[in-house]
Amino acid sequence: MDNFNYDTYCGIYCGACDIMMAHKTGMKFKLASFWDESTVKTFQKKLGIPYDSTQPFTYKCNGCKSGNLFVNCSVCQIRKCAINTGVEHCIDCGKYPCNLIVDSQKMASLLPHLKCNRTNMEIIQSKGVGQWLAEQESKWKCPDCQTSFSWYSGKCKNCGTDLRKYTYKFSFLKAAILKTGIRYLPFKQKAT
Repeated sequence: MDNFNYDTYCGIYCGACDIMMAHKTGMKFKLASFWDESTVKTFQKKLGIPYDSTQPFTYKCNGCKSGNLFVNCSVCQIRKCAINTGVEHCIDCGKYPCNLIVDSQKMASLLPHLKCNRTNMEIIQSKGVGQWLAEQESKWKCPDCQTSFSWYSGKCKNCGTDLRKYTYKFSFLKAAILKTGIRYLPFKQKAT
């Protein structure tokens, strides 16, 4: 099995990511299905980031702090900033919370998993990354069979348990709004 790293610079737990779940299980859930090649190309174009068409489009990702990243993760400006600054977590930076973090929170109404990064940063700072990872691993496992699930899973892929009270909703309406925003609203990434 591949080595996965669930720790991130921004405090979003990679172990519950739909993209990583698609890589691990071969099953695409709601958010992974949303990020198809066409949407990723449009998104990166709107950000002013050239899309590398020489690489095959895949749902493979071993986590933010690994060398095998999903195409959107590989161009994440928060990740790039943390690496350039030399911090293990954004909260370790004297500029935290910077505009990159604040701007990412603006998308939380459509992508609710983004809401947790500030709280997670505080937990990492107070309890340590090991404790935070252990808590996250437990949080994102089925209460009945202990199978890992993603932020947007509706039911456990192993035992069928209804997980909606533990996960976030990524509805057709949210997907349509996000896709429309990506395709038609002009936005540019701010320089760090």
